[in-house]
Amino acid sequence: MKYSVGRSAKLDIKEAVAEATAGLSAPKLLLFFADVEHFGQYNEEIKARFGDSILLGSSTFAGFCKDGAYKEGLLVMGIDEGIECYADVLEEADRFPLKYVDRINGCLDKFNNLQDIICFEISAALISCEELVLSTLNSVLEEKGIPLFGGSAGDYGRAERTMISLNGNVYNNACAFVFIKNLGGKIRLYRENIYKPTIHHFTATKVDERNRIVHEYDNRPAARVVAEALNTTLSELPKYLDSYPMGRIIGNEMYITANQMVTADQGMSYHAKVYNNSQMVLLEPDDYKAVIHNTIETVKRDIPQPSLALMVNCLARSMLFEGDGYLNEFAQEMSAALGDYAGFAGYGEQLGQQHFNQTMVLAVFE
Repeated sequence: MKYSVGRSAKLDIKEAVAEATAGLSAPKLLLFFADVEHFGQYNEEIKARFGDSILLGSSTFAGFCKDGAYKEGLLVMGIDEGIECYADVLEEADRFPLKYVDRINGCLDKFNNLQDIICFEISAALISCEELVLSTLNSVLEEKGIPLFGGSAGDYGRAERTMISLNGNVYNNACAFVFIKNLGGKIRLYRENIYKPTIHHFTATKVDERNRIVHEYDNRPAARVVAEALNTTLSELPKYLDSYPMGRIIGNEMYITANQMVTADQGMSYHAKVYNNSQMVLLEPDDYKAVIHNTIETVKRDIPQPSLALMVNCLARSMLFEGDGYLNEFAQEMSAALGDYAGFAGYGEQLGQQHFNQTMVLAVFE
């Protein structure tokens, strides 16, 4: 596989794009991640230079590569050889993405076979579209056995505005997706949780799915139930929300659901949907450096010489690492397993049928 990862912090947009894309001529796929303030300008310049390539971009809290984590500037991955890829976009993502389902089939019909293909998608954030997008994509992908992974776009961490782009067009209510076929081997997907279950389990008994609110756990006000489990009061509960997310249990798997806030009627608002009768568990922080070390060792064991890797590292995790002075070190440490990789940080992660938060997902190409 032939590809290049580059970055630039130059203030001049043309100079920044030139520096970050040095060595690229006509990549099959160009992925780029940038701060939301300059995203539109980077997008225009990249389109002007690489108009014949598939271009997929997202605003991000930080860009990740082997050299570190960068909150300003531009991060680019261009892939010249070793893949076959096709891309499109689902518009009206918060209401009617299913109207555009034929675009998914249109991409897949271009492949001779569907071996060793993944769907990498990036959704606009802050519009609660992820579950609708996933159901639309998986209505096609499941029967074809194509795995999906991706994330929601990011910003500075203030939940104000996110942007994605495909082939030069910028969207704030869409999901851009690209099917990537690895011509040289398989693709493995990984999901990492740095929170672990406590002894406190609940059943969601009164839920507003559309607005991602749980009004009651076990037929009692949800916030009151969570406060009691944390041995705190309702008024003090907001202090705990970032560090003690919920886990939604599906079979043998647990997916992290980030707290958003306590609602006026003592309900709990979340950053991913919780469904009626969902089995939930209160989570607490794990030793995240030990967890990350285990992930690195697992990937190295599975794929000793990866040819390419993509990362989605949740914005909330990134802010936690930044607060601990670990964000740059984290990005550099991950290269021990991933080699020369690229990644971004946004408001949610997706894998298969599930949208979740405060998690890292990886796609590693043999």
